[in-house]
Amino acid sequence: MDVTVSDALWDVFEEYDRAIKIHGQWPADPIHGAAIIAEEVGELVQACLQAHYEPGALTLDDARREAVQVAVTALRFLVATAETGGEA
Repeated sequence: MDVTVSDALWDVFEEYDRAIKIHGQWPADPIHGAAIIAEEVGELVQACLQAHYEPGALTLDDARREAVQVAVTALRFLVATAETGGEA
């Protein structure tokens, strides 16, 4: 599957819009925001491990979806900390 940067960003922007609708407000403080990013990174690592070591459990497409969620949470963190002036 050939994926361009534009394709990947499109996936991120679509998921960003969905995340805003489903999850609403992002935490005001960066510590909780970073914890959400870390949780998503953990899910990405888990998906990669399962795709590699447990054939049939998950695929690289599953890992890719988790990577999109990592990007979305990082983007939400960046927006939220800019809106609060980076205050802790």
